[in-house]
Amino acid sequence: MEEQEKDTLFLMTLAVFGAVLASSLAAYLQIIVVLPLTIAVFLIMILAALLTKKKAIHLSENLETWAMIIVLISIIISFIYLFRPA
Repeated sequence: MEEQEKDTLFLMTLAVFGAVLASSLAAYLQIIVVLPLTIAVFLIMILAALLTKKKAIHLSENLETWAMIIVLISIIISFIYLFRPA
């Protein structure tokens, strides 16, 4: 794995850790609304930490490709929905 990819994954893991911390503080005040978000972000943090291993590079590249495809499809669908004829 290239050094730049390791740095990017490390910074992504730190950002997700910050999200877990912030959502945990919010969950303390509004536990029913924010708790599912906290759990989801925590699982993403674990996944991001696991993707830093050498064996998971191929998996992370495939996930990145699928994520881009899903985002592109959702943008297309949202534009179609937004600008559909009345």
